[in-house]
Amino acid sequence: MTGYQQLIREILTHAGRIGTADPRHIEAWMRVEHPTLDALTHELFVAEVGVALQCIAAASVTDNESLAQSYGL
Repeated sequence: MTGYQQLIREILTHAGRIGTADPRHIEAWMRVEHPTLDALTHELFVAEVGVALQCIAAASVTDNESLAQSYGL
């Protein structure tokens, strides 16, 4: 698990949404818009987790997994 995925899990836990999505899928969707996640402020990172959750809900399980694998996650 990457450091980003650990932070994503913490954000999901804090929001009461742990288990709603694979952190790898969330990280992958975030990387579509932000190839370098280091530059995001904490507030923007949290907001982008929310956007990624919407993307995951709109995509198929296969598409989410394929995207994560395309980033080596």
